[in-house]
Order: sequence, then C-alpha cells, then structure tokens
Amino acid sequence: MNLHLITSNADFFLRAARLSIFIFVMSALCSLAISLSFGSVATARNPVLRIVARSVIEFFRDIPQIVSVFFVFFGAPAFGLQLDPVEATIVSLSLWGGANGAEIVRGGINAVPKHQFESTRALGLSTLDTFVFVIAPQAIRPIIPAYAGLCTILLQSTSLGALIGATELLKSAQIVIERAAYFQGGMPGMTVYTFILCVYFLASTAMTRGTKRLEKIFGVSTRRKPASPSTQSSVPRE
Repeated sequence: MNLHLITSNADFFLRAARLSIFIFVMSALCSLAISLSFGSVATARNPVLRIVARSVIEFFRDIPQIVSVFFVFFGAPAFGLQLDPVEATIVSLSLWGGANGAEIVRGGINAVPKHQFESTRALGLSTLDTFVFVIAPQAIRPIIPAYAGLCTILLQSTSLGALIGATELLKSAQIVIERAAYFQGGMPGMTVYTFILCVYFLASTAMTRGTKRLEKIFGVSTRRKPASPSTQSSVPRE
C-alpha cells in the first residue's frame, strides 16, 4: 500500500477525526439526556405520559439512521431551521440514539423489583429521591452494557455525515481519493479506506474496553453496597 498518501494528508485526516469525535460526543450527550427523560417517563404510573413517551420512542427507533439524516438535513428548512451538515448529523443521531437509549433505560428501570418502589413509598421518600438513591443504582448495572453498545454504534454512525457533506473521516477519505486519482492517477481507494477502517476499528475497540472497565467498577460498588454497615444503619426502622 502507498502509505505516502496517508502521511501526506495526515493533517487533513486529523481535522476530520476531530470533527468525527465532536459529532460523536455531542450526539452521545444529547442522546443521554433524551434517554434519561423519555426512558423515565415511559415507566411513569400516569398512562397518558407513558403512552406518549412510548409512541415517541418507537417512532424514532423504527426510522433507519440514513433516512433520519436525510430527513433532518432536507426537512429542517421546511420548519424554518437552517442546519449545516454537522448540525443535521448531530440532531439526527441524537434523536435515533435517544430513542434507543430510552428503551434501554426503560428496560433497566423495569428490571428493578417492584417491591423496591413499594418500600420507598412506605418510607415516605419522594419520587426524585426514590429514583436517585434507590432505583438508579440498581438499574445502572443492566443499562451499562446495552448503552455501551449503543454508543459504539453512534461512533460508527458519524460516518453518515459524509452523505450530506460533513467533512468527517469517511468524507475526508473520499476527498483524498478523488484528489489522488485526479492528479496522480491510479486507484488509491484500497489504501485510504483500509486506513479509515483501522481507525474506526481501534476507536471502537478502545470504547468497548473502556466500557467493560466501567462495568466492572459499577459491578463492584453495587455488590459491596448492601454489606456496608453505614448503609444498613441509615435505613429507618419502625
């Protein structure tokens, strides 16, 4: 492979990688906010709120990501919004990721035994205190592995921005290939796309390993917590 093509465009690839990371971070943060809000509402006792939340979640989950990207980019002007390719990519990935993340959060909350909710009501805890101090610590363990997989998909999906003109990693590869083919001739696609493949592979692998470490940390803390004397002594007794 002609590695000179990669090294000579290192700065260009680095800028594209930074943009890909920016798109991923913003999409992940927005998805997390949507996931927590809609996932919690989807488990509410109010049937109206629960049905509305579930309907919104299912709607955005059932839309393919590529359709969502095109819809947001070309449909936003109809609602008076002018989004550039990067903004449209972030919005579309956030909606898709938030909907799938909300379903993960809903499943994690529903995995908590029902008697935990009944016990907190008997102790007079508020809804917020119940969620923060009782439900969330137990729900986070089943949520982490599934949400980590979702974040990996979001990282890989930043490449969809190339379809609407965002100069992220995949788009930068296309630009380099077109330049090289025009000025130097030949077919440099194999070299450049192999490089991009390796970058995505390494990034996804690093995220997977980091998530496993995070999962172990939360697993240890939640296993030790019930055995803590301070925790047991803090429970009110009748």
